[in-house]
Amino acid sequence: MRKFQSRGFIVQEKHELTPKNKMSFSEKESDVEFLRRAGLAYKQMLDQASQIVVGQQPVFEGLMIALASRGHCLLAGAPGLAKTTIVGTLAKLFGLEFHRITLSPDMTPHDIIGTEVRREDGPLLTNMLLVEDINCAPPKTQMTLLNAIQDECVTIGQTRHPLPKPFCVVATETPVEREGISPLTASQLDRFMMKLIAGYPTFEEEFELVRRMSSLGDQVIQPVFSLDDLLRLQEMVPRSPVGDDVAEFAVTMIRKTRVDDHTEKTFEFMPQQVEYGASTRSLQDLIRAAQTRATLNGRTRTAKNDVRFVSKLVLRHRLVMQPNASLSSDDVIEQLD
Repeated sequence: MRKFQSRGFIVQEKHELTPKNKMSFSEKESDVEFLRRAGLAYKQMLDQASQIVVGQQPVFEGLMIALASRGHCLLAGAPGLAKTTIVGTLAKLFGLEFHRITLSPDMTPHDIIGTEVRREDGPLLTNMLLVEDINCAPPKTQMTLLNAIQDECVTIGQTRHPLPKPFCVVATETPVEREGISPLTASQLDRFMMKLIAGYPTFEEEFELVRRMSSLGDQVIQPVFSLDDLLRLQEMVPRSPVGDDVAEFAVTMIRKTRVDDHTEKTFEFMPQQVEYGASTRSLQDLIRAAQTRATLNGRTRTAKNDVRFVSKLVLRHRLVMQPNASLSSDDVIEQLD
């Protein structure tokens, strides 16, 4: 583990991984062969992840989809639900470099991007970055991070430095009722492809966790994808065919959330629940996430069920609810189908 400190509030972790036992995909493989083996690798990764973290499979699936989609995630959940372990485990499964950074009210943009003198200290220079308490940082520091996500580069002085590929940010938020919080605006939230929720485990899952605590030995994670494999997978995702019926299904779902769109029939309850509906970027991310799910499952075409599966993940943080809304964004999304 390599640690960096700046005024005592940054912690970064770097995992060095060997290429041993990776599922290697030859560049000479056809796309069909690649998809078949990618589907097997996807199941293998979920199985390995379940050996490290009990439960939370939906979170793992969502993170894999975001990573393969070149997207970024918000990750919600109470403290102590293994969020850091989940993200670190995913990085190991893909053989990626992983950093973790905790934000605070006195953090500056230079603490995020580094300096000309010591640019290598910038935590953004990694493949997978876990940003804890993103809403604790001042707005200027938040925008530095979000602009880097949007532009896929950082500017230090007069020089633009591209971020590594692949690059994925997973951000957690501190509850807004605490002091010193700068909540992300709706436009800032819209830059995150997904919002995932790590919920409390079931009784059976916690019982299994206690049982495992008494077992001897540590579980060893072996990378399944190589870096080149992941990059090839990311390139294939946009080429996954989307039929007109699937496209119409997704577009209709998005437009139903827009209470001021008089060209579309919407639900009568929508104006009382939703102030602003999903953006066009939401539609693009919805399609891309559905394409990725199909690709990870070894399928060559995107289906309506792929759109349904990712709809809450992509839309829940993008619906601006009315102050007196009686429904949650998840409740609204469930009725869009």
